[in-house]
Amino acid sequence: MLLFFLRRVCVLTCFATLFFMLSFPLRADLTTAHIALQSRQFQLALAQAENLAATHPFDSAMIAARVHVELGQFGKAQTSATHAQALAPKLAAPRILKALALHGLGKPWRAIFQLRRALDLSKKWITATRLLQQIQAGLTVKISGGLGIAPSSNINKISYLTTQTSINPLTGTLQTIPWTANEPQRSGSGLRLWNGLSYALPKTQLGTQLASLNLSTVVYNEPRFNRSSLSIKHKLVFTPAAQHQTTLTQAFTAFHQFNALESRIFSSSWSRRYALRDPQNPRQIALRDWSLGADIITRPDGKDSRVLKTSSRHYWPAGSSNEFNLGPGYTNRFSDAADVGNQEIKIDPGWRPIFQTSPYVLNFNFSLSLAKWKDLEITFPEKRRVRERKISVNLSNPNLSYLGLTLSAHYSFLDRDANIEMFRVRSHGMFIGRTNAF
Repeated sequence: MLLFFLRRVCVLTCFATLFFMLSFPLRADLTTAHIALQSRQFQLALAQAENLAATHPFDSAMIAARVHVELGQFGKAQTSATHAQALAPKLAAPRILKALALHGLGKPWRAIFQLRRALDLSKKWITATRLLQQIQAGLTVKISGGLGIAPSSNINKISYLTTQTSINPLTGTLQTIPWTANEPQRSGSGLRLWNGLSYALPKTQLGTQLASLNLSTVVYNEPRFNRSSLSIKHKLVFTPAAQHQTTLTQAFTAFHQFNALESRIFSSSWSRRYALRDPQNPRQIALRDWSLGADIITRPDGKDSRVLKTSSRHYWPAGSSNEFNLGPGYTNRFSDAADVGNQEIKIDPGWRPIFQTSPYVLNFNFSLSLAKWKDLEITFPEKRRVRERKISVNLSNPNLSYLGLTLSAHYSFLDRDANIEMFRVRSHGMFIGRTNAF
């Protein structure tokens, strides 16, 4: 696989050398170096590089770095690539060669740093992207994280101050009484921080294993609204067969919010992905995912829950200006608490417009769900039914990045309608920050 990337880098190296030719005599030397690299006559290419060192040091350093990488002399390759980088700090090609040298020296994290800086300087280097993915896939330990600000947090934004209908416990008749939400509608600012650590376990006959630890914290200006979660996961990815990939995940999650602790003591999911290819156009690929999961959730009051859930999602091949996906799902939650157990059906269509001349990436999702509580609640005359509509928009510009990490802005609007008025909610949420892992 490394040789594949070396051949790809050869193309960009030769392009850089040919681009900087300024005179006919130099053109002859650079052309000779180019032919020598293509025919793998590395000593001849290195000799031509030495001849160009005084007059064209950048070309000389690039050719020398390329030759040393091919010969496995990664220390010398790093020195030559660093020299080329100092001469042309705005070019991505020297950093890609330096990353190859660092990877050969057994320094994957420094190689990843150089590749991410190369992506900052040029978004068109497919070689850098693929090499970055290859190095990351080979890491035993991976670190992820992010930081963001929520200017308008979605803290209990209940929009209804009205009346509610309930059953009079003394007479058994219906009564209408004024009702005000326990928590008034609020807006505030919050700081969101999350990080994670994953460790690749030894491969088995079934497939590859991965263990991960993730910690997420959201801090608001009012401490009682703070929330945090801790998750420990084990993922087993089975060896691919035909057109599908199967993943089995078990997780332990503890979630702390509003001074209450809800622990997810068991979480398991099974998923399968199909890649559907068009026989007439092999490059057109439609993806289809299907997952089945189960959770066991405990609460301090002893009213535990058992959750079964399944979902499916289909991705249509991307066209010239649009990409669509659709995901229906079903959740059945059994609980010892009457106000928790429910059944929910959800449909989540998504749309991503593709701008041909714009660097911005826009994702638009709309979800519609219908939930029905299983038991009749004591204080209300009928079972609770909820219809929820949610719109979310995510906007990012990959050209505004540092170390390959780009900023993104997220906005969501939630409108939850219920047959019992006190459960109606309308809220807005906004988040600005780094959302992708690094």
